[in-house]
Amino acid sequence: MINFRRDIEPTIRKIEQILGLSIKVFIATAIVVILCGVYISNLIYGDNSLRVANNLEKERKYLQEEIGILKKENALLHKHYLEWEDVDK
Repeated sequence: MINFRRDIEPTIRKIEQILGLSIKVFIATAIVVILCGVYISNLIYGDNSLRVANNLEKERKYLQEEIGILKKENALLHKHYLEWEDVDK
């Protein structure tokens, strides 16, 4: 194990020179970036995603159209009702 550390130290120093910072800082930064990526992907593709918002917008438009249809039907039925009321008098 000690020989392994001695063998890998020059490689670690080269990597630290190339990166401009220590391996520990690089690994910690990489972990933070990965965790942020997972969090953001969960926001985009999770339950609170843009897809859900788009589906809700489509459903809202459909329901508004349905309300318009039902209002017209209600007006027609009300008209028929009033006509029947006039016939009874």
